[in-house]
Amino acid sequence: MRWRGYITEIIRYAFIILFLYAAFSQIINSPKFYNDLLNSPVFNNTTAVLVSWIIPIIELIIAGLLLSKDFRLAGIYLALGLLFLFSVYISGILFFSDNIPCSCGGIINDITWQQHLIFNCCFILLGSIGVYLNSKKVFIK
Repeated sequence: MRWRGYITEIIRYAFIILFLYAAFSQIINSPKFYNDLLNSPVFNNTTAVLVSWIIPIIELIIAGLLLSKDFRLAGIYLALGLLFLFSVYISGILFFSDNIPCSCGGIINDITWQQHLIFNCCFILLGSIGVYLNSKKVFIK
């Protein structure tokens, strides 16, 4: 079933693009990313500094793992984990905070937090499909 291999590759490249885009956007706009985190009710000055550097680094590591033939599955699992944590953060902000900062960049900056949550859920679904198909050993090598 070659179509499964193509689907997993499309999913893998979608995640690579997503995480490279997010990481470079946050690095290029690091002062804005830091200020948006600082305006969040969740982070104080110290955690905002740490998160503003740790998140892009993690995103770059995940993209690197997804590019690797040997660590693709680990990359998908880490991508799912990071997207899940970010979705929990978004949900918490939407349900429990009056102040909704925006730390998105580029195209994603133009969508609402509700739309961003839906976007994340779609990528979580894609990642879950990728994990399932990978369990069938269908990645193109």
